[in-house]
Amino acid sequence: MKHFWLIALFILTAVLPSRAQTNTAVSETATNKTPSGPTLIDSDSADFDMAAHRAVYRGNVHVNNPQMKLTCALLTADLPPNGGRVNHIVAETNVVIDFTDEKGQNSHATSERAIYDYQVQNGVTNETVTLTGNPKPKVEDAQGTQSGDVIVWDRANNGFHFTNPTMVFSNSAATDNFSAPK
Repeated sequence: MKHFWLIALFILTAVLPSRAQTNTAVSETATNKTPSGPTLIDSDSADFDMAAHRAVYRGNVHVNNPQMKLTCALLTADLPPNGGRVNHIVAETNVVIDFTDEKGQNSHATSERAIYDYQVQNGVTNETVTLTGNPKPKVEDAQGTQSGDVIVWDRANNGFHFTNPTMVFSNSAATDNFSAPK
């Protein structure tokens, strides 16, 4: 695999927490716990179309950042014309995302397609990752496995929305949350 660094700073902005105002308060302590560092993107090949402001990584794509790791077969990033933050990325084919939230909890997500969108409107940040595909996308964490036809990860508010969800709780999570009365 070859290292492609030209776009690394653009992708870095997509995987780090936003610094713009969000529609929920983020404590300074949580912000300071966010790991920072370089983002490395490996793939078999990459094409950069500067006129169309697009980067396309093909084959064995690996994105490695202190906050998350992503693998897929195809990654397309729309680049902002004047630099700045990438606002749209599409990862396709056997997408795997391993990430750590601000509380240090690890999660593992899989899907056939993941679409990252970022925008700020009226001072409010909207930052989502939409997981779709067949088989159904799923997210696994210490509490169990959640799947759905569509999963929207709201990164600005640290939450998930599932369409037609199926949830399987781990034994410890089910025991902790639903213990029989004594």
